[in-house]
Amino acid sequence: MRLTIRTADEPTVRLLDGLVVFWLVLWLVVGGWSAHTIWQVSDLGDTVTTSGEALDSAGRALESLGDLPVVGEGPAELGRETVTTAQDVAARGQEIKSQLRQLAVLLGLSIMLMPTTPVLGLYLPLRWARRRETAELRRSMSRHGRDAAFDRYLAERALQTMPFTTVHALVGDPWKAIDEGRTASLADAELERLGIRRPTSQG
Repeated sequence: MRLTIRTADEPTVRLLDGLVVFWLVLWLVVGGWSAHTIWQVSDLGDTVTTSGEALDSAGRALESLGDLPVVGEGPAELGRETVTTAQDVAARGQEIKSQLRQLAVLLGLSIMLMPTTPVLGLYLPLRWARRRETAELRRSMSRHGRDAAFDRYLAERALQTMPFTTVHALVGDPWKAIDEGRTASLADAELERLGIRRPTSQG
């Protein structure tokens, strides 16, 4: 990728930027959607808690039957066991809700970060290096303009970054042209490849 960023022309770099942004947005959306879905599922914990509370009410009703002389302790004992179980169910419902919401956050972040972090870790430093490079070329151009040494640098750079067929189409023998000081066409082609324009006053 370093060679691609280093030698790519400006439209290609913009295409790469667009692909990277698309990749990031894609996984941000997938991660956010997954987290939202699991967060909604966590509401099942409230349903479990509600069921536990309803069971608790039924258990207390059974427990109250023990006060009736003709019924005996059987329903009361069953009611107490039902109340105990109901309280466990209600508490478990809230635990399920909390655990599912934690899972929603962790899974959402994992889906967002795992595919995007390596891309950002590799692409951003290279992209930033190219940005610094082009910024330095702009500063040098503003200082030196059509300086012969600067144009020679750009021409020699074109030989390293541009295909031979492109260079040959500009000048038949690029090395001879550079030695003879005919560097303008190669220098301008390199600037155009990088998306850099010379100031108007310099033609």
